[in-house]
Amino acid sequence: MDGLRKDAARNRARIVEAAGDLAARGEPLAFNTVARIAGVGVGTVYRHFTAIEELEEALVWERFDDLDRILRDTGPAELERVLTAHFTLLTEDALFEKVTERPEPALEQTVTKRTALIGRLSELMGRAREHGDLRADIDAQGVLLLVCGLAHAARSAGVAADSPEARILLRVAFDGLRVP
Repeated sequence: MDGLRKDAARNRARIVEAAGDLAARGEPLAFNTVARIAGVGVGTVYRHFTAIEELEEALVWERFDDLDRILRDTGPAELERVLTAHFTLLTEDALFEKVTERPEPALEQTVTKRTALIGRLSELMGRAREHGDLRADIDAQGVLLLVCGLAHAARSAGVAADSPEARILLRVAFDGLRVP
């Protein structure tokens, strides 16, 4: 991380790695547990992250970056592919969904990443509208709410992102986004 001493950067990386391991196992994040696993004092964790929400957000920045890369390399005819990828990330990563649905992110970098994601999706949707592939009465924020809701419902029901049930849910949503 820019501006950190080498030892501080190393500690931060260990903290993020430990928290990522806990999150991957579906265990709750707690600073004391993260500190113990990372081999640092809890004060060190607090120096890097003042609240658990900050740590959660740092853990999912890569997901935002993944979506950004997909959006950058996508044409208007591929909106379904983008939304399917987003649905999959949200379904497979409960922490990403939790951060995505958070009304007010804890970190400015999360705000920046989310704003960029919405902006790129808006651009893609605009191009899809120009091609006549997308209805005009929904914006990027609305589409993201729809995808988040579907992903939450699928995960809550134990429906895998790549299952026939998930494909049907997505198909109904995509059909609803098309020009009538």
